[in-house]
Amino acid sequence: MTSRDDGVTSEIDGAQDAAASRLGILLLCGAALTLLLAGLLLWWREGDRLFTDGLIAAIVACF
Repeated sequence: MTSRDDGVTSEIDGAQDAAASRLGILLLCGAALTLLLAGLLLWWREGDRLFTDGLIAAIVACF
């Protein structure tokens, strides 16, 4: 294997790492967007009743 082959292999590994990094960021952004949309849907459906004692108690129990 020549030094030129090592450079090509290194470039391929770097491209794969960058693609994996972009995919991870896209998945995190997708998850955040999904949570935001779920919260907006809940707010739209429940309105003022969203922050009742029962819901707050359920959220606190999760943590």
